Amino acid sequence: MIRLREMYESRPFIELTESELIDGRLVRKMSPKRRHQSLELRWTLALQAWAGDRGEALPEWRYEFKAPGYKFSTLLPNVAYLSRAVLDELGPAGAEKPKRAPEIVVEILSAGDVQRDLSWKVTAYLAAGTAVIFVVDPPKRTVTVHSREEVTRFGPGETVTHATMAGFAYAIDAMFEGLYLGK
Repeated sequence: MIRLREMYESRPFIELTESELIDGRLVRKMSPKRRHQSLELRWTLALQAWAGDRGEALPEWRYEFKAPGYKFSTLLPNVAYLSRAVLDELGPAGAEKPKRAPEIVVEILSAGDVQRDLSWKVTAYLAAGTAVIFVVDPPKRTVTVHSREEVTRFGPGETVTHATMAGFAYAIDAMFEGLYLGK
């Protein structure tokens, strides 16, 4: 019997469907709408501005890893960041599809996202070494920040920050400015 991981690795066309392997299940990502793509771009630019030449933030960058206590996963975060030190350690070929979790993740909620899958991804990322995960909820205009130490929620009129990211600050109102925020 062929395992799901082996099937996934032997079928590169699955990657073209923008699917993820979550808790042993192949899950197709939602087709992004304008708001979602705008938020991906805004977060990518905000993280890249914060990082400068210290690292790289990219949208839809595939990662494959097995966190302790979790099944093998291949995830496609909306935005992911790796430091220059990690990128140098991976090398150009290894950085194309890292065999590790990102250091920083941004997940932007879409209609139809399943809470169970999001929860699994957040805990798997943290178990695999991700320092911080930003979960953006456009209709609520909130960002929930997950780390191993705490979960913090930011809303309208507030600025998203995190202790592991000295100098990073992203105003909620600017993040959502001009975007359709209905369901």
